[in-house]
Amino acid sequence: MKHACLSLAALLLLAPAASAQVDAPRITQQDFKKLVASNNVLIVDTRNVDAYEISHIPGAVLLPLEGLMTWPAEYEKVAQMIQKSRKPIVTYCA
Repeated sequence: MKHACLSLAALLLLAPAASAQVDAPRITQQDFKKLVASNNVLIVDTRNVDAYEISHIPGAVLLPLEGLMTWPAEYEKVAQMIQKSRKPIVTYCA
């Protein structure tokens, strides 16, 4: 399965400070595969629910940000879990 937009993200967008800068460098698929193989990554799928249900990376959590400035209240638990994660976070959108 080929996915575009792989980026290693601190997801500071989830932090309360709206002015925080986000450092989310893109990573290669090879680097991503290493993270997955070491079980040292939290994968976040930011596409819409329909796209996620059709196909997603195994183990990815859904936080649909596609076209949204905020997410619905039901994703607050997911956002909190992401904030607490000590693993590197990889987001993808395609």
